[in-house]
Formats: sequence, structure tokens, C-alpha cells
Amino acid sequence: MLLRTATLKESDLDSVMIQMFTQIVSPRNRKATFTIVILLFIVLTTIPDGSGVSQEPSSSPSDLSEINVVVYGDVGVLSSSTQALENMFLWMNATVNIVYAFQIQNGTLDSYDLIAFPGGSAPIYFQSLGDEGLDIVRDFVRNGGSYFGICGGSMFGTNTGLGLFNGTYSNAINGSGTYLTEIYVNRNSTGPDLTTEPESYQTLYWASAYFYSDDMSNVIPLSTYPSNDRPGMIALTYGDGTVFLSSPHPEYKEGDSRDGVTLYDEFDDPDSEWGLLLKVSRWLIDESRPQVVQEGIQFTTYLVLGTVGLLGLIVSIYLVRSRSS
Repeated sequence: MLLRTATLKESDLDSVMIQMFTQIVSPRNRKATFTIVILLFIVLTTIPDGSGVSQEPSSSPSDLSEINVVVYGDVGVLSSSTQALENMFLWMNATVNIVYAFQIQNGTLDSYDLIAFPGGSAPIYFQSLGDEGLDIVRDFVRNGGSYFGICGGSMFGTNTGLGLFNGTYSNAINGSGTYLTEIYVNRNSTGPDLTTEPESYQTLYWASAYFYSDDMSNVIPLSTYPSNDRPGMIALTYGDGTVFLSSPHPEYKEGDSRDGVTLYDEFDDPDSEWGLLLKVSRWLIDESRPQVVQEGIQFTTYLVLGTVGLLGLIVSIYLVRSRSS
């Protein structure tokens, strides 16, 4: 019985289809049928397909929810800076992991939106990652990822290391000491919206420097030193990605346990820079342009082609009937 049914379906499929569509396009139903098909075509071709095509969010996120952040934790890092950054990004509601050089070389960055390099030794970062790892980090940012560098991590982002910022890092502006220093906030920033930020912050100076280049036209200064008006924090784009570099250490919350470290808690810091860094991080994510996976476009394409094919079949049957009548 199953075999006979299968044979019938194979031999009579075309005639069954023609009979079905002949009924559809009968004179009595023709106008209604064509009206429905045209409306169906319009609806199907205007439905947005969200499975791979970026769309405008319904509202601007206020934190890093659903953002995957990785903090570099291999040899050469300042462990307290790594821990403070991890806790800061957790406070921002990001998903945070620690990553090592061999994991970067093995492609783990494909799962993340932002990579943070903490304070530490830029030359050791360079050596640990090797040429392969350096190229992977550059490509990650170039293709729409975000880079967040603090102190040694910010130097690593300059021409000394990755070359994300086509410039360099000055000598320490006021010796090699460690203390709180004032920085002015650029509330007229053309990047992150800092209009509601205070005029200045007290932040941790640790042999800190400023950034400079022959061409700073595409660089957004976010904070400057009162002594020389040079930028200690900058933001910029690199390819389709975004970059934040800070020579001082705003990740520490001196006198506050939320950063998870006790280093320099003896300092009396009256404010926290985490709110400013959240705005910067949100800008990094929003301004980056990750390469869109094209699979989502295919679904809508199939809908359009299918609808066009259906219209063509109905028109063909209508013409055949018109000629035979």
C-alpha cells in the first residue's frame, strides 16, 4: 500500500499540482487569489530578518549586559590591575573571563566583544603573544572588536606594540612615583558622551605618560593633565573596531573594596572613575562594526524567490487556461 501510494505521488505529482492551482485561478477566485498573493509578496519582502543582520536596538543599553569581555592575564601583567579590571567589568554586568596567550593563539577571541590589557609590561606581552598572537589581536579589533588598554596595556596598543594607535607614549610626566593626580575630563568629547561627567577626577598616577602622534586628527582625547594639557586617555577607531587607551590607572578604587584589591587603599580617593569607564566601554561596543554574518540574508532571499516563483506558476497556469478557452 505504501509503495502504490509512493508510485502514485511520483507519477501524478505534476497533474495534481496543476489541478490544485487551476482551482485557485478559476474565474470565480481569480481576483481574490491575485490580491492575496500580491499582499503576501509585500508582507514577506518587508519582514526584517534578524538572524544575522544588525538592527537598531529598541533602546540604548546602559551597561554591558550580554557583552563578552576577556581580560589578559598571562605573564607580565600586574595581577592587581587584572583583578580590578575583572571586577570593574563585572560591575558593568558584562560576562568576564581571563585569557592567556596560548588561548588567543588558538582563536578564543572569536567568542568575545572586547579585550582588556591591564597594567604590566608591554614588551613581555609582545614576546608572549608572538607574531601570530599579535596578528590575531590586530585582526580582532580591525574586524569589529574593541580594545581596552591600561598603563602597560595602553603602551601595548601604540606603535610600541600592536600599532592600533599610530603614535607613541611619552616618558613619565612627573617621575616614577605612585600617587593620586588630577585629570581634566573632556566633556566636549566627540566620542563617548561625557557631558554629565565632573570637570575632573583624582586618579592613580603610576609613572604615567601622555599619547602623541604626528596626526591626532582621528584621536579623541578623553582626559588631559593639568600640567601640560596633554591627553592621558584617548579613544579612536581601528578598522571596524574601537580602541581606548589610558596611561593612568582609573580601574582602581582606592579606599574601596569593590575592585577586589587592597593595593593603594591608603589613598583617600573622593570619587570613582568606573562610571566614566562604563560610558567609554559602552561607546567602544556601540561604535564598533563587527562583520555581519550573511546567513540571515539568505532566509529573506529564499522567501522572495519562493514568492516570485509562486506568482510565476500562477500566471503561467492562467495563460495556459486563457489560450485553451
